[in-house]
Amino acid sequence: MARRCGGSISEVLLWPFGGICFTTRPQGRSPREKLVDDLYIVAAGPATHFPMGAAWVLLLAGYAAACSHVVTAPAWKYLVPFGSAMGPCMNPNYPGCFSTWSGFLCYSFLTQAVQLNVMLFMFNVFFPMYPMDGAKLIVCSLQLFCGASARCAAKVLIGTSIPLAVFFIGHTLMGIHGGGLQPGITMYMGFMCLAESYKIYRLYKEEKLYTHPLFEQARSDTTRINDGGGPAARLNTEQRDDPEAGTSQVQFSEMRAFSGAGRTLAGSYEAPSLNERPPDAARQASSDPAGRRAWLDRVEHDMAHKAKTVRELEDEQLSLTRRE
Repeated sequence: MARRCGGSISEVLLWPFGGICFTTRPQGRSPREKLVDDLYIVAAGPATHFPMGAAWVLLLAGYAAACSHVVTAPAWKYLVPFGSAMGPCMNPNYPGCFSTWSGFLCYSFLTQAVQLNVMLFMFNVFFPMYPMDGAKLIVCSLQLFCGASARCAAKVLIGTSIPLAVFFIGHTLMGIHGGGLQPGITMYMGFMCLAESYKIYRLYKEEKLYTHPLFEQARSDTTRINDGGGPAARLNTEQRDDPEAGTSQVQFSEMRAFSGAGRTLAGSYEAPSLNERPPDAARQASSDPAGRRAWLDRVEHDMAHKAKTVRELEDEQLSLTRRE
């Protein structure tokens, strides 16, 4: 999906519950287009479980049809999360059971493959703990559909990932007396998610969220300023996140009826004509063509400066730096 959106894959990190793909984006994309690309790339991961689950179900149904003498549950029942489908038995002396261990193990392998795809999809999407896909979907959706800033989305991610990671570790420690490899894997995953969430928390405190691939929108390329010629765009040279827009504090005062003494305009009131303008101002406007010409030149210069592209502004700044 990253290549389909115009990017490239720079690195793939494999870990016990899947992999993390690090991608690059094409140049010249607007902030909204980048968020849409991120949402497509993140959603493509859990979506792969649908064709894989369907393929495993078809294989399971075909194998069950080939072993028609064995009593088995319908293949679609293994798609039900947290369901309890009746498994086959292994006994060569009883009818309706597998007579060989190879047939029983093959059927068990297919059922485990179906259930594993279902559980991985549920865990990745509905367990918002970074770097799970569910946490990334929340961050992209908040910025794209709710209009939240990158720093606001980071606060939501931190507030959900860290408590869930602590709960995951605590739940594993409570059930570790059972032994086996599964508690060690889940504890490793909990500590990894806690470390990644703490890394985002540190970037949030240092105002450097824009260095994280998930929060590149935290810093804009240009900034708006107001100079003597009006509003203008400048290159953003600050190495920190953009400040969050503060909420407007509206102060409500007590409503009182008007009790003052107003002055009513007479019906014969007329606005002063242009000819009644003070003679000094008229004489200054007509007798100072140099000042008027300088003002027009300054307006043209400001308009030309505002029409420059970001590339032209970068070249101009580079030339000024070399002169200094």
